[in-house]
Amino acid sequence: RSSKRRSSKRRSSKRRSTMELFDSRTNNHHPHSGLRLVASSSRVCIRLASGLMGLLMLMVVVWIAHGHDADTAGRTTSSLKTTLAFEPRSVRQHRTHTDSQQSQRQSHRHMTSLSSSLSKSSASSSASSKAALLSRRIASLAAAVGAGSSPSVQQPSSPPLLETELDAKGRERLAFKEDGWETWKWNGHNINYIQQGDKGTPIILVHGFGAHSYHWRYQIPELSKKHRVYSLCLLGYGWSDKAPGALYSSEFWGDQVAAFVDEVVQDKAILVGNSIGAVTSLAAASKYPDRVKGLVMVNAAGKFGDMDPDVTGSGDPPTQSDDASEGGLLGSLQAGLKEKISDLVSALIFYSTRFRIPLILKQVYVDPDQVDEALVKSITQPALDPKALGTFQSIYRAPGRGKLSVNQMMKRLPQSLKVLLLWGQQDPWMQPTKAKQIMKVCESQGLACEYVPLADAGHCPQDDNPSDVNENLARWIKDNFDDALP
Repeated sequence: RSSKRRSSKRRSSKRRSTMELFDSRTNNHHPHSGLRLVASSSRVCIRLASGLMGLLMLMVVVWIAHGHDADTAGRTTSSLKTTLAFEPRSVRQHRTHTDSQQSQRQSHRHMTSLSSSLSKSSASSSASSKAALLSRRIASLAAAVGAGSSPSVQQPSSPPLLETELDAKGRERLAFKEDGWETWKWNGHNINYIQQGDKGTPIILVHGFGAHSYHWRYQIPELSKKHRVYSLCLLGYGWSDKAPGALYSSEFWGDQVAAFVDEVVQDKAILVGNSIGAVTSLAAASKYPDRVKGLVMVNAAGKFGDMDPDVTGSGDPPTQSDDASEGGLLGSLQAGLKEKISDLVSALIFYSTRFRIPLILKQVYVDPDQVDEALVKSITQPALDPKALGTFQSIYRAPGRGKLSVNQMMKRLPQSLKVLLLWGQQDPWMQPTKAKQIMKVCESQGLACEYVPLADAGHCPQDDNPSDVNENLARWIKDNFDDALP
């Protein structure tokens, strides 16, 4: 027993000496060793936590990839996108560039594989349909890779698909867009227009007085199914710039339409116009017949004085015989006074009209339900522009600036040009007798004109009775132009 006690004392003494040695080294020779131990432990914990987080992220990715729960996966992906949005711009740009390069390399590998399949399948005549399909897939991939590999080169693309809606009667129409659509520069001004469709005969729609490109809301989705459709805002109207100093007239706007054909459409087009848009289209066709393929006038406005009661006029511009040219200083003063009176009258009309737009529209529409909130808002909104009053005053003087009457412009049309007249029979402003006068000019000039009276329509048939207008437009285009789609 005494031996065991001695042995136990020796072990206890060794443990005490070891602890004392550790304490002496810790306290006397390594004063920061405790902090180092804590730091080392922290690093171990961080590594363990990082490993666990990596494992968790891997599990989430595998879960999403296998589509375990589409709804939850969508929420996870959305959260991941939100996290990536806070990346530094340089990191995000580098990652995007790397992803783009990887996508292009994968597309090239896919194209090579498809080309090999095409060469093998073309050896057998029974595989001709498969070869054609592969060819189309290669062409589409080549276009995609080409567009992605050269960001400095703009590839031609189809116009974006426009948003449409159904009206109360189930008819498709363009949805209203407060900020307008596409923009084109003309004479330093921003011109707004709508484009839809990428095939078939180009059609340019031109609105009437006080309206805009959206006034063709029913024709754009329907005609664009088989044709390239452009609806243009004339300068001073709609979402186009307001230019109070411009010398507006049908010939002025006709120059704008011709420039639009040259720079945007880049092909001969069918012009379709309503009210002053009709006489604007006529002005473009008479001055630039090489740009126009066909002409459609819907309840045309303009100078009809020399047609009543007989069809007269040489087709030459009238000689200037107003007071300003004949009376010298007195004539100039009278002209200036007329302009001031015109500005005063037009200002009164402008401000009073802004509060009576629904009432005025219902006077020229047969179907009052067509005067809806979107239409009223589309006409009221441009009038809030600070330059709208000055522009309206200048436009109000436009009829006096026009040099040619409707009769004279009709006489300048080439006989090869086909013309369609669509006329709302209940128009209180431009009554059907105007259409009959135009048809007399067509007969005397040997022009191929067709007249279609629209019984249930007023001054704006394209919006008042869109079904009849769309049907007659589609039929006339199909019957008269070889390249129109069946």
